[in-house]
Amino acid sequence: MNRPNFIKLTDEQVRARKRRNVAIALGLIGFIVLVFIVTVVNLQRNTEARKAAEAAALATVERADPALPAPVAAPEAPVSEPAQ
Repeated sequence: MNRPNFIKLTDEQVRARKRRNVAIALGLIGFIVLVFIVTVVNLQRNTEARKAAEAAALATVERADPALPAPVAAPEAPVSEPAQ
């Protein structure tokens, strides 16, 4: 059985390969950070738009018929007392 002939890289080729690998890694990290930032910005924008839409809907209901029962507010988080 014959052994495969492997190519022996020079020191300059090894350094060039490492530089390429670092450049690819930094590019991937940059892309991941960019996608994360865009996602967070979109979530914040959607949250603000939802709050505005809920406020507008609430105002519309209140103006539509004053005899309707008052809308139920979202429950607040329970306040825990400090341990003694």
